[in-house]
Amino acid sequence: MRWCGLALVIASLAALGGCATAVPAMSGGSTTPAGRTDFALGGAARIPLGDLKDPAVIDPGQSEYRYAADAGGVVPMAYARYGIGRAWDLGLMVSGTTVRAEARYEHLLDEGTARSSLILGLAPYGGWIPDRDQSGSGGRVGFEVPFVYGVDIGGIYEIWVGARVSGEYVFGDFQLMGSDQRASGGGVRAGPLIGMALGISRIHALIELTGAYEHWFIDHAGTSRDRGGFVLIPGFGIRLRF
Repeated sequence: MRWCGLALVIASLAALGGCATAVPAMSGGSTTPAGRTDFALGGAARIPLGDLKDPAVIDPGQSEYRYAADAGGVVPMAYARYGIGRAWDLGLMVSGTTVRAEARYEHLLDEGTARSSLILGLAPYGGWIPDRDQSGSGGRVGFEVPFVYGVDIGGIYEIWVGARVSGEYVFGDFQLMGSDQRASGGGVRAGPLIGMALGISRIHALIELTGAYEHWFIDHAGTSRDRGGFVLIPGFGIRLRF
């Protein structure tokens, strides 16, 4: 029953989400303990910089692919994770209209008061791009590998630092010079992340920031519209552990 309730909340947030691809890692300082469940509610934002800003600003009247597929903005976020062993957990996150599954492995470095470990994740994801201001719609699929060093101090304070690497494919029909035209694009993204959590017992507040470089190889109606630049992805939430 608990997992049915969590699934309903996550599905509801997906229906409310916007277009931004704001998907944080929200790693925490360790994997979820065996037999325990983590559930978090919060939000995330995507802040594109430079050439990754909305093309309506830098290329008025041209391709709406970037505006529709990877616009900036704030979206609701929720995730659930379950510990399946001493070193493993499985999770599901919804951020906006993107759904990400994940499997994570933890290599323990120190079991002391300041418990430290290395955490490696494998995270496929996918989602849809709803129409935004008649700019077009489509879908996306991708795969991410997050890697962090985490420290858990007495179950009260957590900090983690690391990096994320991902590849993504976006497709759909987007506006080009006043009409919908087929478009597709492949992108790669890599960059560092840092986060922290503070709380007591079963409840913690989390905050995290990813800074990444992206490069996209876009084909819109047979025309190449490649772009690259930096993006910031802050995330925040309240985590409950059952």
